Amino acid sequence: MKKIYSYIGGMLLTTAMAFSITACSPDDFTSPNEAGIPVASTYENTIQIDVDQETNWVTFTFNAQPGITPVWIFDGKTYSSSFSMKKYYRKAGDYSVDVKIANANGVSDGSISKTFRINKTIMNGFGGFVYESDFNMWTKATIAAPTFYYAPGWSAIADPAYTLENGTYTVKLSEATDDTWQAQMAMATNISTEATKNYDFSVILTASVAHSNVTVKLVDSTDDGNFYFEQKGIKLEANEPLCFWKSNMPGIDIANLKLVFDFGRNAAGTDMTIESIVLKDHANDDGTEVPVIDETPEPTWVAIDSKDNLWNGMTYVNKFFYANSDWSPKPNPALVIDGRSYSLSFPEATAEAWQNQFSFETDLTADTETAYDFHVILNSTADLKNVTVKLVQTNEIGEDGKEIKHDGNFFFDKKVDLVADSEKAVWAASVKAPEAMHAISLVFDFGGNPANTDVTIKDIILQKHKD
Repeated sequence: MKKIYSYIGGMLLTTAMAFSITACSPDDFTSPNEAGIPVASTYENTIQIDVDQETNWVTFTFNAQPGITPVWIFDGKTYSSSFSMKKYYRKAGDYSVDVKIANANGVSDGSISKTFRINKTIMNGFGGFVYESDFNMWTKATIAAPTFYYAPGWSAIADPAYTLENGTYTVKLSEATDDTWQAQMAMATNISTEATKNYDFSVILTASVAHSNVTVKLVDSTDDGNFYFEQKGIKLEANEPLCFWKSNMPGIDIANLKLVFDFGRNAAGTDMTIESIVLKDHANDDGTEVPVIDETPEPTWVAIDSKDNLWNGMTYVNKFFYANSDWSPKPNPALVIDGRSYSLSFPEATAEAWQNQFSFETDLTADTETAYDFHVILNSTADLKNVTVKLVQTNEIGEDGKEIKHDGNFFFDKKVDLVADSEKAVWAASVKAPEAMHAISLVFDFGGNPANTDVTIKDIILQKHKD
């Protein structure tokens, strides 16, 4: 469900450049001259790329030359003739951009290619402990080259190809496997741990194809039964980094640790990335704020079209607040309703929280005794941070004509991050209203969204609590 808002193809590029370059007065116009087409390499030093490694925003600048326009080409398909612009890169890696040079005579045949590196992936959720910290035992240890057991159908084949660069392993699993432990990778180390200490561990995993059965095990090199953890069933979405971590683990007397991964049940052609491995003494504070784990069990959900789903059969009104950076209102975004799916299109960016609100004002009521469960699925075409999902009492108008606000009387007020083109389930279990509600509203805020973002809201369930 991805839309590309870019100029694609030579005809569109030529048309765009013609408008930008030939926008001259009649007195300034001169006929195109093939001999005057610029040579790209002449402008090598006019291109500047600045990477903010803290935020992963990259600034691209073309230092202006009279009569010259840059043509930035990203991924071979997205074009821009801006003299200065910013792009966001969420994932670590090496990237490149090609730049052609244009003037009134035409566009250069050649191009200038520039590369830049993003050092760290901006995680959706907790990103683990600090890899570069002096407390990280992994980066100071001797780590043996990984060993593999790769056996589709339990018939061993050649080890998968792998690379190691700046502490990041990439493993290419060319063949599918159909059972656990058929795609093992082990790294022996000289790291020792003690029973008198506690330890923290984290690693970031990414799969190029969705994988629902990854195992991570931190174990004694000489005794498979002596381990810190053997975590099975780790689920990875395609191309979505996930941090697996443990904190404050009771220590074990082990002379040489081994870190083991199993990618059994992988699809053919899966690339696994393993990065930012951290093991440290829990007593050594690297500044990481460990998230509080919500251990509330997920309830049993009624069918979306069930009569037990209170969202069915209720009446509602949709409200919008879509604002400019100065809080002046924009025109409401487009809304398309398809059954139980609500699609919103935001053509313009917003600058901060609460500048892009969308709500359902319903005729549902609530007392303070009944516990409810809530569920919704969100999908966005762009990465969105700190999206608000709030189930709250609806404001009302008093006898004096003034609005009575009920912002503080809510079932929950969640903040979630959305990853482009990935579904995010948001739910709450066994929540009660602090005060009786004459009417319930479901409020979303997508403030801070980039331009040309589409969001889908679907599969809303509100039910009386079910274990």
